[in-house]
Amino acid sequence: MAGTKASGGRNAKSRTMLLVEGTFRKDRHKDLATPAPPAGKPPRPKTLSGPARTEWDRMVVRLERSQTLSLVDDAALYQYAQLFAETEAIRTDRAALKELSATLMTAIQRLRVDALVDAAAEIVKLQFLLAKHTAQLRQGHMALRQYLVEFGMTPAARTRVTAQPDEAHTPLNPLDRFTKGRA
Repeated sequence: MAGTKASGGRNAKSRTMLLVEGTFRKDRHKDLATPAPPAGKPPRPKTLSGPARTEWDRMVVRLERSQTLSLVDDAALYQYAQLFAETEAIRTDRAALKELSATLMTAIQRLRVDALVDAAAEIVKLQFLLAKHTAQLRQGHMALRQYLVEFGMTPAARTRVTAQPDEAHTPLNPLDRFTKGRA
């Protein structure tokens, strides 16, 4: 993942950005080219279903509106959608385990001593599973956030994303004409 100023990393500037800022140097940047990814909407994989499919569709709409979607985003978008679905499944399982644990706590009060020990052991196992699911959810949320940053879908990431205009249909403004003349 590309670095940020806060992380100590360094994001390379595009040729256009160097020209606009006046820091372009022919001896250093003459071969610098920022390839534009192929425009278009990647096809939704047939293997996606349920929440993953819904999240794919939702993210495609968002990325199209922000003009950052490309055909080559398919793999990252697929992984994001799958991770989102898995995180939602863990959240659902966690809620069911919490409910079961509460039910067992109520039922345990009516048990004899020998059955009480067995029931307490089962409750401890459930509590362990709940703690494990909490950690998995936290890790899932952090991984989802990383994907969202890659797609420019967080407020901080949006400042580093620039949409590639369709040059065939977009007239050049005076600054673009000037920078193209200097390149």
